[in-house]
Amino acid sequence: MNLKNRIFSEKEVNTGRQVEMDIAKVVFVIFVAMVHCTIDCVPEEALNSGLPYIFDTVIGGPMIAPGLMFSMGACLVYGRKKKWNDIVRRGVQIFLLGFLLNLCRYTIPDLIGYAISGDRDMFLSSIIYQTFNNDIFQLAGLVLITIGIFIKLGLSDVSMILIALLCSVVGTMLNGTDTGNMVSNIILGYFIGTEDAAGQVMSYFVYMNWLIMPVSGYVFGKRLRRIKDKALFYRIASTACFLVTLPYFLIKINSRQGMFGGGELCYYHIITPDVLICITTAVTMFGIYYFIGKHLSERAVKLVYRIGTDMTAFYFIHWIFVALTVQLCLNLVRGTQLLPTPMILLLAVVITAMSLILADIWNSKIRKGFQKGKTEHEEKKTKY
Repeated sequence: MNLKNRIFSEKEVNTGRQVEMDIAKVVFVIFVAMVHCTIDCVPEEALNSGLPYIFDTVIGGPMIAPGLMFSMGACLVYGRKKKWNDIVRRGVQIFLLGFLLNLCRYTIPDLIGYAISGDRDMFLSSIIYQTFNNDIFQLAGLVLITIGIFIKLGLSDVSMILIALLCSVVGTMLNGTDTGNMVSNIILGYFIGTEDAAGQVMSYFVYMNWLIMPVSGYVFGKRLRRIKDKALFYRIASTACFLVTLPYFLIKINSRQGMFGGGELCYYHIITPDVLICITTAVTMFGIYYFIGKHLSERAVKLVYRIGTDMTAFYFIHWIFVALTVQLCLNLVRGTQLLPTPMILLLAVVITAMSLILADIWNSKIRKGFQKGKTEHEEKKTKY
């Protein structure tokens, strides 16, 4: 039996929940508050070296968010709602949720801060950009809509990858676009890497540059369903990807080039070579997570699954805590949001723990209560 036949089956045989995808979400949960607190609580120049550099540029760069996007694409293949219209509907919801988050973590706290302090420069100078900032929720929404349309059109996996790769190349070429108009810069900033002379435009996870990450995850997930020997597959695939990823990391970190360079836009406006390495990084980490998952107890696996289910609510809630504690309270009480590293890590741990608890309460009690009430209401309407 050749190697391909040892790994792959003609039929879908690996259709259960994949622990490596949920562990990828758990790793994101563990580190995301630390990354955001580090970025907000140290001087900008300090982000170029030491532990802040590791959290901001390495862990906060290719190690967590890209893996989450890759996992999001793969999870579409394993989700209960796989029809194109369900995926598009979910994409619209996530896209709009991103703006609700902006209101809760930026607009409202900034207005409160201004009302209390009267400090216009601190709290109002970027409020328009922050209100319409395109974070990972907006990207995820646009991506889900795109993949849903791809499915509706019946595009092949190769066609999806080629379209996404072309978007990455075009997006790389268009990085740094400035229309000279605030409104058009903000709108275009969802799709391409816009910048302005004042450096205020918050064009973060831009669609063109990042589309290939979840699309490749989606295609990967389709292949994963036909794998009958995952251990052998990951030994080969993850090792090969690691051998490509490690030297790239070492060279680029040492030279501070690409997504490992200075400034946040070199990551948010990611170029094609870097995003391709993020894909090999994701496959490498999936292999590691798979073998970790094999040694977890049943209770630990259930906890991992539960955290993975709470991930969207966790991300939303953790940002509100970051906004209220760092961007509002520290500025009002101390006049600065800068903190020493031990305090940053402690704050991040507290925010992570509180966000997990509240996210679990939301999903296990409040949200289920809403859904139950809605179902009972619909049953009554049908009955009468």
